[in-house]
Amino acid sequence: MANLITLFRLISVFIIGAIALYAEPQWQLLNPPLIIINILLDGLDGKIARMRNESSVFGAVFDIAADRIIEITLWLILADLGMVSIWIAIIFVTRGILVDSLRKHHADQGKLPFSIMKTPLGKFLVASRTMRFAIGFIKLVTFSWLFFLIPAAEIWPQIFIVNHELLNYISNTLVYSMVTISLVRGVPVILEAVI
Repeated sequence: MANLITLFRLISVFIIGAIALYAEPQWQLLNPPLIIINILLDGLDGKIARMRNESSVFGAVFDIAADRIIEITLWLILADLGMVSIWIAIIFVTRGILVDSLRKHHADQGKLPFSIMKTPLGKFLVASRTMRFAIGFIKLVTFSWLFFLIPAAEIWPQIFIVNHELLNYISNTLVYSMVTISLVRGVPVILEAVI
């Protein structure tokens, strides 16, 4: 059941992308709620797997792979639409490939991805529910905000002209907060893999 939720999330990101890239602005207003549902389901699939005793290395790796594909796809779409710099997408692609490649050795040994952290700081930053909730929350707010701005700028142009600086400030704060948290969470994985 949990893997089906992950598969649904993975398929839905391509629907979100098609809407963002090709639909009329009124239809693009569907994307923020779709993104919110997608991110909320990310928290649900793990709970369902644990409740139904369906936790597995495959499920954990599939969930992380889906998370990477979803996140990178959304960043690439935002870069293509000029909402963020291409360098933001490059940072997330690089971080994702590096961290997941370092985790692969442990997955090959049958270890769950979050169980490989050894230090208390690494466990807190990477595996704790607090930090996983924090990154999930910042993703939810950042992606739903940015994907709301795409159609809103065309639907309500006067509001955007008057509030351009404020809207840019909010967008930049969210994007760079997400970059910072993601990089900080990636460092322990890299350090603990090297040590």
